[in-house]
Formats: sequence, C-alpha cells, structure tokens
Amino acid sequence: MKRITIRDVAREAGVSVTLVSFVMNAKRDKDGKLDCPVNEQTAKRVLEVAERLGYKRNFAAASLRSGRSNTIAVIPNDISNKFFAGISRCIEDMAHKRGYTVFFASSEESADRLSSAIDAVIAHNVDGIIVAPVTGGEDSITRARDAKVPVVLLDRDIEGIQGVGKVLLDDEAAGQMATGLLLDKGLTKVEMISYTLGISSLSEREAGYRKAMMDRDLYNNARVHYTTYGKAEADVENVIRDAMDRGVQAFFLPTYSLSATVLSVLRKLGLRTPEDLAIVGFDESDIYSLYSTTVTHIVQPLKELGEKSVEVLINMIEGKPAESIILKPGLIPGGSTEIKK
Repeated sequence: MKRITIRDVAREAGVSVTLVSFVMNAKRDKDGKLDCPVNEQTAKRVLEVAERLGYKRNFAAASLRSGRSNTIAVIPNDISNKFFAGISRCIEDMAHKRGYTVFFASSEESADRLSSAIDAVIAHNVDGIIVAPVTGGEDSITRARDAKVPVVLLDRDIEGIQGVGKVLLDDEAAGQMATGLLLDKGLTKVEMISYTLGISSLSEREAGYRKAMMDRDLYNNARVHYTTYGKAEADVENVIRDAMDRGVQAFFLPTYSLSATVLSVLRKLGLRTPEDLAIVGFDESDIYSLYSTTVTHIVQPLKELGEKSVEVLINMIEGKPAESIILKPGLIPGGSTEIKK
C-alpha cells in the first residue's frame, strides 16, 4: 500500500506543500489552537484531509529538520500507583492539547532504573522530561539537565539542584493539616506510619506531623514508624498491635498505599475506625468511600499538578526560565475521624 505523503495532502486540499508543512508541524497554544501563520479554516481543511487520507507525520524527519521531536517523557516511580496513574492521564491530556506525544517509563524506586530510563529517552530525542526523583537519582537528572534536556521535578524535590523546573505539593502543610485535624478532635496520642524511601514528599509530610505535635506541646508523643515500600503489611500489623497495647488513638498515613494497608490490617484484626483507631489517609481512592466507615483523607490537586508540570516543561523547551510551583493540599472529611465524645 502506497504511503501517503505531504504532497498527497497538499494536492487533495488544494494548497501548497509548504502550507501543509506549517500546519502539520505547528504547535498548539495553551487553549489547544494551532500556532501557525495559516488561516484557521484552511488549517482545519488540511487537518481533515490528512486524517481522511491517513497521513502520518514523519517525526524522525521533522526532528532532524527542526531539532525538536514534539515528544516528552514522563518517569514516575510506579505508573500503576493510583496517584501517578491519575496524574499521568492529566499530563497526557494537556500534552496532547499542546501538540506533544508522551512516552512513559517507571523507575520502580530504583536509581539504576531511573538512570537507564533517562538515557533511553534522551537517545530518542525527547524535548523534555517530567520525573518523580528517587533516592540516589540526582546524578541521572543532572546528566539530563547538562545535556540541555529540560527537566521538571514532579511531586518530589531534590534540595539544592539548579536549572530544573519543579511542580510540588506543599507537603509540610499537608502533614500539619492531617495531624491538626486529629488533634482538634481532642486526641493526644497521634502517630504516623511512613516508608523508608528517603524522598522529599514523605520527609516533609513527616515534618508537618512533628510540627503540629510540637505546636500543641505533644512532641514527646510524636512517633513515626517506618516500613519498606511494597512489603508493608507484616510491619503494619505489628505496628497496629503494639499501638493498641500502648493506647494510641490515631494514625496519620501519608500515602494511599499505606492507607489501604492499614484499613486491610484493621479488618483482619477485627478493629474499627474511629472507635479503635482514628485515621487520616492520603490521596483519593474509591476504597475511602466503599470501606465500612468513610475515610478522612488529604487530597492533591492532580489536574493542576499534571497541567502545571506540562506548562512549566513546555515553557522551558521554548527557552523560558525554569519555574518552581508549590500547590496547596485539600482535605476530604470522613467517618474515620468522627470521634464521639
């Protein structure tokens, strides 16, 4: 079957090859409109003809001509994680609106895998990278930056790194918000379970928890229990059993996976929330409304995080300086903190 070329589209649309090239290679502005010096109706006709004929743009050739591939890479820690799955969809929608194709890869919390992924996407001539850093991943991110590939850090920060964009949640405020809600209920023995990942988002949520406890003169009651990502259930069960023996009243759980694990362990042990333990979870999930008691949880503005990360990256691709954007968390109340006095 004959490959449809740009000349076929031009002939069918009754315009020049140059005009078709302008349309097919045009970027889109923030409203999704083509940014090219072609009449809007003519551009629309060209696009309709190209779609009807089945024309496929030759990205490799276009990249050689322009130095741009109109592709970006997104590298979260785990694409199946509910938070990153949700935010990746927002990124993809926004990127498509701006005329970019998105490649995805996961680091699985491994610095080596992150390094391999970054090398691979640079080799494929992506225009920029959105990445959730992992512990030990600073060198590979610096390598991308030094190769003049724009990089935006998403959700997790690297202290002291220069020349990269950042789109982050105010994680310390999130920790304070969650803990403060429990303390406002009159609880004093509030603890936290976290992961041993060494990432900024968890460290700052922990800092917010400790600050809230300190502000109420309860710092001596502050206690953070650590477990390993992906292997938490046995650890969490031991933590919950010990907490019940010590009279702990509540837990702040700084990730969705820890929230789900704690809910599972409570059911296994025949415990109820908030009667036995009040809890505040993190991120949105159907499980929070389907559980026997709805769960109070911190929410991140996924759509805004995704869209802002694309916006910051495209601005950098177009030669504008890197920006740092910090977004505010929200809180959805549920039955897991409805303490009966």
